[in-house]
Formats: sequence, structure tokens, C-alpha cells
Amino acid sequence: MALFPTSLRSFACAAAAFAAFALPSLAAADVQHVIGKGHTLQAIANRYHVSVSAILTANHLSKADAKKLQPGDTLTIPGVTAKAKDAKKDPKKGETAKAEKGGKLGPKEKKKAEREAKEKAKGYASRPKTPGVVHVRRVAFAEDFTIKTGTKPGVLKGDAKKKFAWMMRSTNGQTHDIEPRLAAQLGIVSDHFGSKPIQVISGFRPFAKTQYTKDSRHNHGRAVDFRVVGVPNEAVRDFCKTLPKTGCGYYPNSTFVHMDARDASTYWVDYSRPGEAPNYQGASPDDADEGTSDVHGAEAVGTPDAPATTDAKAEPKGEPKGEAKPEPKGEPEPKGEPEPKGEPATKPSPAGKND
Repeated sequence: MALFPTSLRSFACAAAAFAAFALPSLAAADVQHVIGKGHTLQAIANRYHVSVSAILTANHLSKADAKKLQPGDTLTIPGVTAKAKDAKKDPKKGETAKAEKGGKLGPKEKKKAEREAKEKAKGYASRPKTPGVVHVRRVAFAEDFTIKTGTKPGVLKGDAKKKFAWMMRSTNGQTHDIEPRLAAQLGIVSDHFGSKPIQVISGFRPFAKTQYTKDSRHNHGRAVDFRVVGVPNEAVRDFCKTLPKTGCGYYPNSTFVHMDARDASTYWVDYSRPGEAPNYQGASPDDADEGTSDVHGAEAVGTPDAPATTDAKAEPKGEPKGEAKPEPKGEPEPKGEPEPKGEPATKPSPAGKND
């Protein structure tokens, strides 16, 4: 009878020793993330499926300290590798991770990885709260838009067409007619993920000699770089790959998914970092529409937490065209002297104004 308590105590001691050994191994499993140009804490948190507060706690940072982070700084991301260990136990998860790292898969492994990816994407799908209406933040300008895009090509008309073109304008203020099918694609994505807010990183971009893709669809109003709030980019990517006549690009070392309207669907991965030449996998360079540096070199990626503005303040009257209008040149009028009436022809006009 005396042996039972002794055995029980021995078992408890062994369990405690095992726990003491196991806990440090989990803490040591944290990964290091090097901040790139345009990376934000929220985007980094979304990528690793952790909270911003968890990252701040792991790095002993306050919110004020977080604002001082610079590209090249290293952050500790808690608990990521622990999840990767669990994935190794599940063959499907392991195959998906291998595919995302650029590893080669056999035909059977590839099919399993695709099925598992679709299952993950379905997990974030929900009934749309505002069918056919997208809620968009244009990150570079910290502007919010609510636009009725519909989910069928050609639905974008009138005020919605003007508003969409203004939302997609380049960072220097230029606008371009947007392919209606691209607006419908964004509406389909919005509906699939329950009308969650969409953050647009880049829309129309005029041609630049430094861009790696010499004829990007961004130059013609046929492409958008974006992310969906609360949804991992991997899930957004997996859904975009199911859309017909759609180009889908995935950028593991950045914070967005590329989508464009084209005649035949294609998919690619660019493993390059901001400032590097493209490192494409999956599609030929001719089919890939842009490299990571094309986006980061042309856009101020900004922060998703910037103050919002309303559509009324963000959108000018009528459809803007060309460069942003500078202030009229000329001498300032003396204070206290009323402007003479009947002489509007003598006033200087703003440079770049469209008739």
C-alpha cells in the first residue's frame, strides 16, 4: 500500500520536469521579422496571425516606441514556430507550408495543398452585410470610400465610376478610366469575405522607367493591390485564384495581394523584398504583372491606423483628371480691397486645369 503514493509522487515529479523542459522550448520558438519598407505593425500581425499587442509585449514596446520603428529593425513575433510544429504533424498543412516557401511538390502533394488552401479560405467566408457594395480605405491618402461596384462587369456607372477612379488614383493625383470588370472582381471579393473593409495599397500607376514590368496592368487601370481587414493574405490569395480571367499575385515578403483583369487566369509568387529585383515562382515573368519593388517604389504604403476621411471630403466635384491642381500664380490681392467685378478674364488660371 505504501508503494502507490510513492509511485504517484514520482509520476508528478516527472510531469513537472517535463513541463519545465517543454515551456522554454515554446518560448524559444518565436521568430524574428525584419521590418521592410511600407510594413506596418497591423500588417505584420495579420501575416503571422497574432495581435499587435502581442508583438508589442514580446518586444517590450509601448505604442509611442512602435511609431519610431524603421525599416531594417527586427521584431520578435511570439508563438509562430509553435504553430509550424503543429503543421508538421498534419501532412496537408506541411505541404501548404512547403509550397509557400517555394519548395517543389509532386502532383499528389500539389492537389492536397490546393484542397487544404481552399478549406482555409472558406473558413474566412461569410454572408455579405452589404452585397455589391465595397468599403474601401485608400491607405496612401487615409481616405475611406463606400462604393456600389456590383458583382457583374459593366455595373459601375455614373457617380460610382467617378468615385472608383478617384479612389484608385495615383499618388501624384492622376486618374485613369478603370476596367469595370476589375471593380466587379473587388465586389466579389468583398461579398465573399462578409463585406469586411478592404485596404487598397495601389491602383492606377502611370508608367515609370524604373518599373520592372514594362507594361503593367496598373498602367491601364486594370489592376489593384489590396488586403482585406481581418483576413490573412493567404486566404485572400486562395480565393482570388478561383476567379475566372483573373491574374493573382502573392507577395510573402510584403503586405498585399495583387489582382487584375485579363483574358486568361494566371498565378505567380514573388519572393523578393522591397528594393530587390523580382524573384518569380509559378508563372513566367511575362505573365507576372509587377514585382514587390514596383509597388513599394511608387506607393506610400502608410498605416492602416491613420485617421479616416469621409467620401465628401476625399472626392472632388466631378471627375478629376491630370495632376493635382497647384495654387494660381500671381501677386496676392491687397487686404481690404474688394475684387473688381466684370474682369474674370484677367485672373490667372490654375496650371494643369482641365477644360
